[in-house]
Amino acid sequence: GYDQQHTLSCEARSAVDWARHYGVSIKEAEFQAALPLSDNPEKGFVGDTDGLTGMIPPSSYGVHAPPVAAVLRDFGLDAVDRQGMSFDDLRRHVAAGDPVIVWVIGKVWEGGSPVQYAAPDGETVTVAHYEHTAIVIGYDEDGLTFVDGAMNYWRATDTFLSSWEVLGNMAIVID
Repeated sequence: GYDQQHTLSCEARSAVDWARHYGVSIKEAEFQAALPLSDNPEKGFVGDTDGLTGMIPPSSYGVHAPPVAAVLRDFGLDAVDRQGMSFDDLRRHVAAGDPVIVWVIGKVWEGGSPVQYAAPDGETVTVAHYEHTAIVIGYDEDGLTFVDGAMNYWRATDTFLSSWEVLGNMAIVID
């Protein structure tokens, strides 16, 4: 992976690093520009990519899996956004050599609290302070290995599960 270019561009950074695994080269700025803008993170990017970290909508926030997967499909990848993905399914993808983009809290911090946000479009969505993405690239009996921008790190399984569940086990996988 590479460093993300903006404070809140983790989703674009994860997406282009993930795409590169499948032989598709996209610049982070090109991917970010292709994301729709919205006040609802389920529909598009919320706020400014250089906004403060840790905020929730309507402040600058980021974007959830559905719009990211849609843009990845526009670039020719068979990306599927998942809600409620099981840990076993995540491990099956990784074991098959397919990394998984996950929505977590911070750098896969333990815990976090879901917040119900009433978007101006009338939809209520779950958001969380310090929403972030990373790519699961491996696992062992005790934990998982992540690519997160230019960093690689390992987290214990319980820590990951606690972080991942805050936003409903949201992920992007290859179909």
